[in-house]
Amino acid sequence: MPYEILLSKTALKTYEKLTDKLHEGIDRCIAYLEISPKYGTNIKKLRGKTDCYRYQVGGWRIVYEVNDAEKEVMIYDIGARGDVYKKH
Repeated sequence: MPYEILLSKTALKTYEKLTDKLHEGIDRCIAYLEISPKYGTNIKKLRGKTDCYRYQVGGWRIVYEVNDAEKEVMIYDIGARGDVYKKH
């Protein structure tokens, strides 16, 4: 059973402003997160946070939390590599 993907207001706002090329990359990542949100070559667990991860998409990052009990992935932010970590 795949995970449900949820986007915060911040992530949705950023997603809507992306170029078509970035949309394609982010959409592929979201499809992957539905299947395997914790394991992959571009996925790393964030230190100091429980069940929080980041997915690398070129110079962009997707910051999200996994809820295994509810089978949900909450994407908190999508942003450039240097900027996205400052918020979290």
